[in-house]
Amino acid sequence: MVANLPPQYYEKEAELKKAKTPEEKIAILEEMLSIMPKHKSSEKLQALIKSKISKYRKMMEKSPQIAKRSAVPVIEREGAGQVAICGPPNSGKSTLISALTKAKPEIADYPFTTKIPVPGMMKYEDIKIQLIDTPSLSTEFSENWVEIY
Repeated sequence: MVANLPPQYYEKEAELKKAKTPEEKIAILEEMLSIMPKHKSSEKLQALIKSKISKYRKMMEKSPQIAKRSAVPVIEREGAGQVAICGPPNSGKSTLISALTKAKPEIADYPFTTKIPVPGMMKYEDIKIQLIDTPSLSTEFSENWVEIY
């Protein structure tokens, strides 16, 4: 049998496909459930939607929302490639990044000026390449998240 669903249901179904968080999905599924007609031919669809709501609620209970803080800086890759510029103190890494990109890393005469990685986008013809200014590598001193072997 045909469930005879209204057009608003199909709009909500399209929204559901775009939703990313479980909270958004639950809200959309509840709206879909309220929009759909309640009769014998839609019972299986109602059960399916209710089980999806239950599944997303269990997912939310299982993994509580915790602020994601990382001791190690993570820079997501952007553009065609990602290049990390590494080297000893006062070797011109920050100056190179500043010259090739629009990034403004701190540049000073003293060593170990760069404390955390600084990303910048370099344009080469019609390609964008991500350059990353990293802290200096040294056996005497390093940030607590940098391991030198």
